[in-house]
Amino acid sequence: MTLGIRDSSAVEDLPFSIPTKPAPAPVPEPPDPNQKRRVALAAGLSLLWGIFTLLAQFSGALNAFEEPLLDWRQSLHSYPIKPSDQLALVAIDAIPADRPWPWSRLDYTLMLRSLIDYAPQSVVFEMNLNDRDTDYTSFDTTFSHIIERANIVVFAATVMTTNNSAPPPAKLGSLPFHGDTHLVPRFGSAIWPMETFAGASPVGANNLESESGLRIRRLPLVFMLNQKMIPSLALQAAAQFLGADLSLSEVQVGRAIFLRRKDGKLLRTVPIDDQGRMQIRYHPTPTTSWQASFDNILVYDDQLHNGLIPEHNLRSLAHRQVWIGRTDLGQREIFNTAVGKLSRVEVQLQAERTILDQDYVRPLPPMILAALYLLIGIGGAAALIKLGPIHSAAILIVLLAFWVESSILAFRLYNVILPLPSFVMLIFGTYMAGLLASYWELEPETDPRQLPLKLN
Repeated sequence: MTLGIRDSSAVEDLPFSIPTKPAPAPVPEPPDPNQKRRVALAAGLSLLWGIFTLLAQFSGALNAFEEPLLDWRQSLHSYPIKPSDQLALVAIDAIPADRPWPWSRLDYTLMLRSLIDYAPQSVVFEMNLNDRDTDYTSFDTTFSHIIERANIVVFAATVMTTNNSAPPPAKLGSLPFHGDTHLVPRFGSAIWPMETFAGASPVGANNLESESGLRIRRLPLVFMLNQKMIPSLALQAAAQFLGADLSLSEVQVGRAIFLRRKDGKLLRTVPIDDQGRMQIRYHPTPTTSWQASFDNILVYDDQLHNGLIPEHNLRSLAHRQVWIGRTDLGQREIFNTAVGKLSRVEVQLQAERTILDQDYVRPLPPMILAALYLLIGIGGAAALIKLGPIHSAAILIVLLAFWVESSILAFRLYNVILPLPSFVMLIFGTYMAGLLASYWELEPETDPRQLPLKLN
C-alpha cells in the first residue's frame, strides 16, 4: 500500500508538459544603408525614361499603335447621340443597267425641283458634275434655271497635281492662312463643275486622302491650289450652313480653322493638324435622321401632292442641308472606318456633323500629360525601392487597369484621348528602372570628415 501511494504521488508530481527551449526570434534584416541613394537613382532613371516616352508620344512615333485603339473606342457605344437633324442624305444607292453612270442632267433637274418646294437650307452635290449632259446640252441650261430657284447649291470639284489654266469658279472662296504650309497638300489644277449651272455657286474640293487599306480617320479641310488655300467640300458645306464668310475666316496651320460670320462673330473653331486635316469623330449611330433613295424623291413628292403620307416626309427637309451622292456598291470607293465601311458621301457627312456639333476628338493637353507621366514614373520607381518588386508590380498593374478604364470613360464623355501605348511603355520602363536601381551595386559612401591617411 505504501508503495502504491508513493507511485501515485510520484505520477502526480510529474509536469503536465515537457519544457522545451523556445526558438530564437528571426533576426530582422538590417535596413539598407543605401536606400535613399537607390530611391534617388530609381527616380533619376524613371525621369529619363518618362522624358523619352513623352518625346515618342508627342512626335507621333506611337501613332501606328494608338490609332487602332482609337478606332476601337469610337466603335463603342458612347453617350447617347441622336442622328443629325441638320443634315439629310439623298442616296444614289443603285445604278440600273438601263441607266448607266453618269446620269443625265434631267434626272438631277427633276429631283432638285421636287426638293426645293420644301425649302431645304442648301443642297450639296458630292459628285463632280464637270461634263456636259450625256443626252442633250439643253438639259444643262434647264438645270441652271432650277438652281437659280434654289436657296444655295454647293458643287464639288476635284483638285489634281497637273497644271492647267482652267479658271476657278467665281465663288470658289479662298481662305486667309498663317503658319507653315509645306505639309498641306498642294495641287496645280482642278476639274471644276460646269460654268453653265455652277458659275455662281459655292464650290469645294471633294478629294479624300485615305491610308493603307482605304482606312480613313482624318478628312482634309483645306488644300493649296496655286498659292491659294481653298476649302474642301465638307468645309464649304459647313460654312454655308453656318452662314460663315470664308474670306473673313482664318486658317492657322497646325492649330485650327476659325470660321467667322460677315460681322466678325466667331462661329466655329475647327482643330486641324499640320496637313490641314481634321480627325473625324465617328459614331455607330446613323449620321442623319432623314435619308431616302434618289429614285423615291419624285414618288414622295407626288404622294404629298395627292394628300398621301409618304414613307419619308419631304416637309421634314425644311432648314436642313441635303447631300446628294452615291452609296451604291459598284464603281465607287468604300472606305474602312471605325464604324464599318462607308461611301465618300457618308464619310463627308460624318466630318460635317463633327464640325456642326463641335464634336471634336481632342488629346489631353501636353502639359497635363507630361506632369502625369513624370509624376507616375518617379513615384512608381520610388515605390519599388520602398515596397519591393512584388507589391509595386501589383500597384502598377492596378494603375494600368485604372488608366485603361479612364481612357474609355474620358472618350465617351468628353472625346478626350488618354494615350494607351505610351502609358504601357511608361509603366514598363518605370518598373524596370526601379528594379535596376534596387539591384545596382553601389559603392560605399565616403565620410567627408575622415581625413585621408598619409603615407610615410
